[in-house]
Amino acid sequence: MTGDGHGFFVFMVAIQDERRHRAFLAEAQLRHAWQFRQRGVAAESDPVEVNVPVGWHPVMKCLFTEVESLVPEAERGGFRWRRLVAAQGALEIRFDGVRDRIKPAVFRAREAAQVTCEACGRPGRLLLVAGSRRVSCDLHFLERLRYCDRAGEQAASNWWMSPHPGLGGRAPIVVLRTGAPPEILIDLALRRAMPDVPRLNGAHRQRLQQTWPVLREAFGERLRSLRLAEFDPASQRGGTLLALLAGEADAAAQAGVATALARAGFSDLRLRLVGEGDLHAPATATDPWSAMLALEASISIPRYQPAAPF
Repeated sequence: MTGDGHGFFVFMVAIQDERRHRAFLAEAQLRHAWQFRQRGVAAESDPVEVNVPVGWHPVMKCLFTEVESLVPEAERGGFRWRRLVAAQGALEIRFDGVRDRIKPAVFRAREAAQVTCEACGRPGRLLLVAGSRRVSCDLHFLERLRYCDRAGEQAASNWWMSPHPGLGGRAPIVVLRTGAPPEILIDLALRRAMPDVPRLNGAHRQRLQQTWPVLREAFGERLRSLRLAEFDPASQRGGTLLALLAGEADAAAQAGVATALARAGFSDLRLRLVGEGDLHAPATATDPWSAMLALEASISIPRYQPAAPF
């Protein structure tokens, strides 16, 4: 990260990544040519879609090498990659032929990608930033937060280069050069990247109150609060619904509850579960972005009160 010429630096990184991607594709298609073509069909008429970040190139190379050893030459005519793409932090793999033979290798590649930073290949985890999910190490998580700085690019560059009392009087860029990013630095960067607290009118509040019965049925007394973030009043709908829960948030339950919300007419809301511990230490939470939204950039949704009978 640099201060002066930051836009040029990002531009150069993009060019370097593009060159590395082209070199990766050329090498893969040279070493494993049969995996990228179908007999009797010209490659240019039906090309394989390959769009994976440079940090996952080693994962893909391992996959190609494994497939090379798993598929006998007699069966290679029916095999071909169709789609190798990074999508919201997941490695999407589609292919034709010999499914049973290579399924374990595909599974291993997907699992490896889940814990590999997309930008550099170091260990990482799936992290949300402003609606985008990617697998990032702490360093590249900070880089993503920097691009979302609410004050703008120049103000963000100035902040990274200026001494900060929370960092012992050192500039964030200096702290980064001393080793792994400390929790306080991630916390500060998260706060700078937060969107504005949404404003709700009476109609918005009345509609959102109807989410309480759905979430209460799912979580019972564990549901402590509902909050809304990332909401554009002009659109009348959408936003991030934050369910604050006692204890730890159960990520496995999120899909089922989101389905229940959609059936109740709230398919426009993005549900995020936040546990009590996440609020105490957002930087180390499973979902730091949502934890900080709950603390800094959200508004409470009043509890649902059924109308009294006449």
